[in-house]
Amino acid sequence: MYLMVTTQESAQAIQAFLAFPLLLMGISHIVQPKMWIDFFGYLHSLGYNGVLLRTFALELVPAIAIITFHMVWSGPEVVVTIYGILLALKISLSLLFPSVGLRSLAMADRNKHINFVLAGALLIALSMICFWCALR
Repeated sequence: MYLMVTTQESAQAIQAFLAFPLLLMGISHIVQPKMWIDFFGYLHSLGYNGVLLRTFALELVPAIAIITFHMVWSGPEVVVTIYGILLALKISLSLLFPSVGLRSLAMADRNKHINFVLAGALLIALSMICFWCALR
């Protein structure tokens, strides 16, 4: 017997899976930007190993989950799909051209608090879309 899962059901599962971690990371970016600046500075100091650590610790699981189970192209859910595709592109660039990933880590030190606050706001907005779509 096969379990049939619709695209909508898998999309809702991914939204539920991502909603809380995105919210937590977003709030953390806003209330603790220095911690994130220090963390990305530390990753940058590791060189290409820092690129790998960022990719595998923070980005790969959400990107794979969205690309695999969340190809929704209508309604507010499309924002989550686009986020996943952009994240997968970022991962691909970082792994195929590590110097690009290293430059992105270096930006944390140059741009200071405001970019982390803005990134936090975007993560919270994405989280709210996930919560809303998963629960409706």
